[in-house]
Amino acid sequence: MNLKGKILSAAAAGLLAASLLTGCGGGGGNSSGGGAPKVETPKTAPTMTFKFGAHEAKVYELTGLDLRDRINTWDLGVLNGDVYFQCGRKPPHMGKVTLNGETISDFADLGETDENHTIAMNDKVVLWKGQKDALVVYDGKTTKVGGRWPGQLLAKVGGGISGREEFYFLGGKALKKGKLKDASFKDVEVIVQDLTKASPDFKNAQFYPVASDRDEIFVRTILQKPGQNKKVPVLVAFDKKGKELRRYEGMEGSRKGFGVTDRYVIFADPNGNFRVFEKKSGKKLGEGKITFGVFALATVKGNSIIAYDESGKKLYRIEF
Repeated sequence: MNLKGKILSAAAAGLLAASLLTGCGGGGGNSSGGGAPKVETPKTAPTMTFKFGAHEAKVYELTGLDLRDRINTWDLGVLNGDVYFQCGRKPPHMGKVTLNGETISDFADLGETDENHTIAMNDKVVLWKGQKDALVVYDGKTTKVGGRWPGQLLAKVGGGISGREEFYFLGGKALKKGKLKDASFKDVEVIVQDLTKASPDFKNAQFYPVASDRDEIFVRTILQKPGQNKKVPVLVAFDKKGKELRRYEGMEGSRKGFGVTDRYVIFADPNGNFRVFEKKSGKKLGEGKITFGVFALATVKGNSIIAYDESGKKLYRIEF
């Protein structure tokens, strides 16, 4: 073969090799789709952001469904990609929507609830108080009415406790735990006999369980500041034996809004104010403010929460 023929042959071989590389994902191409280039899906831009100390939180409005005639809730719950809330009907009903990224869809009515808007869950079932003090258990497919609602409120079980059957609740002034079996609570134990005697500060306080994780139970109350005529919401962390570990102080004049994530304790109020703490130390990390008020909140997973804006009848996801 002469020199010209060798050059042409080499060029053809090079072109063939390049085409084979492209078809197999070489040169940064995508091996799926017959060699089509990989296209990055743009991430949804946050609706708003706010700073808390050196950190930034991103707020995303959940779109896809108009909830104005459906949601009217004091509490929220999130389990396996579904958001649970009370519907604005008489008698009130429990509703849910499916969460997919920043979109909600597939509204479902799960039946009647009591006027008490409490929602609790572990990683398998959602619980709420039904009519005539009945305990209602929902596993994502079937609703079962079981025994009596065990106490004033139940705490949401979180923190990566897979399959945990224990729930925490208040019976009178006592903090208790019970195991959920066959849609009823069994093996009920008293952790703290009388919370109002657990500390001098608690003498006339009322308590509301908020959440539990692998090691701790978080209980909300309102306390009066020493020497002042001012009351502040406080979240108190107890260990599983009832020993107080630390406190997280919310903002004066508000009764709402503590959430517990993997890393943070978050206080939010109906005026749009946030205060964020490091969960394990209780250290305040900072404060922020958004353009809507938070009436209820629930942890999604990790350090994200779902927040309910009562005036706008909207749900938001906030990523901390």
